[in-house]
Amino acid sequence: MTVTINVPVAEPEMTAPKGDAGSADTLADTLYAVAGRYEEVGDTAETLRPMSGVWWGDAYQAYQDAAGRVSTEHSAMGTTVKRVAHAVTAYADNLRDLKRAYWELKDRRTALDATRQTLINDIDSAVDLTQAQVTALETRASDLAKSYRELVTDHDAWARRVQDNEDLLRLTFEAATSLSDALSKDGGVNDTARDAMTKPGAPGTGATPEQTKSWWDSLSPAEQEAVISAYPGLVGSADGLPADVRDQANRVSLDGDLSRLGAKEDDGTLTPAERKMLDNAKATRDALKTADGYVLPGTEPPERPGGQLWLYDPGAYEGDGRVAVAVGDLDTADDVSVHIPGIKTEMTDVGDYTENAANLYESARYNGDGSTVATMFWLGYNTPEDALDVDTVSRDRAEDGGRRLAEAVDGMRASRSGDPAHMTAIGHSYGSTTTSYAAVDHGLKVDDVVLIGSPGAGPSDDASDFSVGRDHVYVGRNSRDAVAFFGDEGWLHNPGGLGVDPSSRDFGGTRFEAESVERGDNRNFDDHSRYFDPDSESLYNLGRIVDGHGDDVNEAEQSYDPWWRWAEDNEGEREPTSDVPGRSDTGQ
Repeated sequence: MTVTINVPVAEPEMTAPKGDAGSADTLADTLYAVAGRYEEVGDTAETLRPMSGVWWGDAYQAYQDAAGRVSTEHSAMGTTVKRVAHAVTAYADNLRDLKRAYWELKDRRTALDATRQTLINDIDSAVDLTQAQVTALETRASDLAKSYRELVTDHDAWARRVQDNEDLLRLTFEAATSLSDALSKDGGVNDTARDAMTKPGAPGTGATPEQTKSWWDSLSPAEQEAVISAYPGLVGSADGLPADVRDQANRVSLDGDLSRLGAKEDDGTLTPAERKMLDNAKATRDALKTADGYVLPGTEPPERPGGQLWLYDPGAYEGDGRVAVAVGDLDTADDVSVHIPGIKTEMTDVGDYTENAANLYESARYNGDGSTVATMFWLGYNTPEDALDVDTVSRDRAEDGGRRLAEAVDGMRASRSGDPAHMTAIGHSYGSTTTSYAAVDHGLKVDDVVLIGSPGAGPSDDASDFSVGRDHVYVGRNSRDAVAFFGDEGWLHNPGGLGVDPSSRDFGGTRFEAESVERGDNRNFDDHSRYFDPDSESLYNLGRIVDGHGDDVNEAEQSYDPWWRWAEDNEGEREPTSDVPGRSDTGQ
């Protein structure tokens, strides 16, 4: 039987993108250093401007005018150069992604070419084919043609991204080629980015998270890349935008701060405020290395969930900073947790908390039902400075933090409209009081709330007041945790003033086992920091809740108030467990 099988043509032709990301990074570093010099001159001119008492008259007025111009112009030039540097950083990051995508496309083409050659060999060697055999060969050829067409489509989209990346950098340079352009309000901002930011819903316009999400979805890929590079600070903190977008923008800002402030550190011109910002940036860089490099133990091939920088604001709260780092993909994970810290937490602590996020990720996955997970540390409010700080025994910062937490979760929900995750808020220490305000006063839109090491549940005396309902409020308390002792439990016990002890019978939440094998003989502050320890009772139960199975936690007896003396906690008499399947085994 003579037949003709139409074997598809091998396509498309593929060429690796030109350019070197490392060289672009070097250029960006140079530009950031230049921007820092301009800022320095501008700040110095402004500092030296009020020279009253040195001389008077027309000469003094001329001096003041000149110093004012120097300050204004150098500050404007510094801003412009920094914008251009941001664009170069974004170009380098995009180029790395595009080169990785190229090799993925190349591998697909190689695989399809091998399949094509096998098909040709089978056709050439075939004799006396039956109709069924002919049909099988035609089906293979048809499927191969479809795969080639899909590859062509994906390659065309990739090629457009390559061109857009080149065009974006070119347009940014062109936006600052003259002195007047460089000194203008939008110096270094290309037309594509500027026009996109004038559309309804853009960040910084007072839009709701839902409106900001709609704005983002309405932009073309080129417009999206343009606003990330031109306005990384705005985009990186915009509620409603996908976590991946915020991550890209915040990494641009982080790279810029490390380069610009690092150059000032090298030449000894850092101010005290800039020193704090640089320390915060370095801590964030190191935390991201931990998150990006994390591998789930026992997986083959290695499972690398990756990290995301959801919030980055190193200058907030007089240098204490705001930051949020996640392990896993906040945009796609089935189960998402947000950990809210307590007193004395600052941005420089982000490394330890990222380790905790990795521990929680492992626990949720190891004992989980196979769902995908993302665990985030969120420092988005101004925590009290010290255990004896007046802010620690008051509720002002918890109230403000609760509002900010609720807004952050609203933003995360809006970014995933139509694809909601199961979300858990885990408040630790003063962060549990903050979380309580979010859940009681601001309708925190999570599925489960966990309070661990809590000094008090803030505005609520009963778990039924929480937005999630009584059955979804969980409490972990190590019986030796000195901070948890400050919760109110009866008329004789109210030293903290932060609300009722949520581990008590009166509160009515679900208490789970959270004792540590390393616990002290008496109440102490070390046990306050053991809730995320590997192979601990607390971490096991936290993992079950994050995975959506809070009904499977190992419940603990609630503390109670005998009214005539201090509260009783029978957990203190129980022998803690570690590395016990179903109780405290949290990893491989």
